[in-house]
Amino acid sequence: MNHLAIFIISLGLSLLFTPLAVRVAIGANWFDRPGRHKIHQRKVPYFGGTAIVLATLCCLLVTRLVWSDILSNLDIRLWSIIAGGLILYAVGIYDDLRTASVWLRLAVQCLAGIILVMGGFCIKGIPSLVAGTIQLGVLSVPFTVLWTMFLINAINFIDGLDGLACGIALIASLALFAAALRIGEGFIAFLAVMTVGVMAGFLPYNFHPARIFMGDSGSTFVGFLLAAMTTLGTMKSVAAISLLLPIAALGVPIADTLSSIVRRTWKGQMFYRADKEHVHHMLLSIGFSHRGAVLFLYGVTLFLSLVANLLVLADRRVLALLVILFLALTGIFYRKWRERDQPGGGPAGP
Repeated sequence: MNHLAIFIISLGLSLLFTPLAVRVAIGANWFDRPGRHKIHQRKVPYFGGTAIVLATLCCLLVTRLVWSDILSNLDIRLWSIIAGGLILYAVGIYDDLRTASVWLRLAVQCLAGIILVMGGFCIKGIPSLVAGTIQLGVLSVPFTVLWTMFLINAINFIDGLDGLACGIALIASLALFAAALRIGEGFIAFLAVMTVGVMAGFLPYNFHPARIFMGDSGSTFVGFLLAAMTTLGTMKSVAAISLLLPIAALGVPIADTLSSIVRRTWKGQMFYRADKEHVHHMLLSIGFSHRGAVLFLYGVTLFLSLVANLLVLADRRVLALLVILFLALTGIFYRKWRERDQPGGGPAGP
């Protein structure tokens, strides 16, 4: 499989469709305007999901025509990804332009998860560091659907700063690509490198100051692609591509989503209620610039992805150094967080 060619094709298609989407959105007056729970202070075109979906579908078509062996005997899997992704895109674009109810969005996400299961995607076991793989049995189908819904919302929730969700998806896909190559899982490697290319082409237009947003149509579609890759990976009894790796690579959006659910539930609020207490809001509140916060979270995602792959390689010396570095950065972040509320900005007490 020529992964470089697939990357170049997906990158080129993304670079082609994204500026076109900007022009269409401006011409149609489709903008995301500033609001109470939004950080941007100017209206931004809100049609990026269309560019992402078109680039992905066209890359699939070109690959099917040029390298038919790559996607041979995978028709049902491909169609399940296409069908689920298009349903999410349709509701997402409606939500971007008109606003869909949260229950409609959740119902469609559930349907997309069911479509994945019908296409042969299923998480049959959960890897454990102490007890091997825990078999899910009859719970495998509902767990797969819930995992799909969770990742869709995780990418959607983290899409709060220019380029944040796009960059995290790019880095996580790169980590999944590396792991898939190592175990010889061609279909996951193909999906991952294609996603890397699409995200790399979209990022220059989405990074701060953004010229276009991916919107719900884009974030839910990308989350669905990541869910498909990670779900397919767990079907192989290989630790390198088990749930542990995607959980680590997607640690930032996963942790942010879990904390949001717990925080809102604790306050007696519905879990989907918007607020300004996500991890990127915290970084801005302690003095990070918009770009600085995004780059910091890129770094955390890259670090977690490296750790996940090093766990597979069992290179304990390098892993130990990375853990020490991570703990040091965490300590610096915690101290700055404590200093935030100190009078005059002085250092916090011990």
